[in-house]
Amino acid sequence: MENFKNEALSTVKMLLGIENNEQDSLLSFLIDDCVNLILGYCRIEILPRQLESLVPVITTDMYRDKGYGKETAPEIIKSISEGERSVSYAQTSSDSELLADYYKRLKPFVNRKGRVPSDTI
Repeated sequence: MENFKNEALSTVKMLLGIENNEQDSLLSFLIDDCVNLILGYCRIEILPRQLESLVPVITTDMYRDKGYGKETAPEIIKSISEGERSVSYAQTSSDSELLADYYKRLKPFVNRKGRVPSDTI
């Protein structure tokens, strides 16, 4: 697992264009968080080899979307009005919205056994 994390870290740094080691601890945290997010969504305990290449991609999206390493999270434009000029901003997407782009790739690995009542709603 440690070898996987090192490979994921170097891939994330490549995708983000980071060449130094200043953000390694933050990126390692995001990699762990991403793995936990996938395991929780799929209701599995071990990350399948087929999903290991997805971890750096989701981690990179998390880093960019949430604005990690910056003082404030980036805001996205929610709406624009022309008359009397108005621009509304929204917070960045949640973890479930972040995973929405990857549902097709995660779906074959979702464990449907042992559902809780809240899953049936």
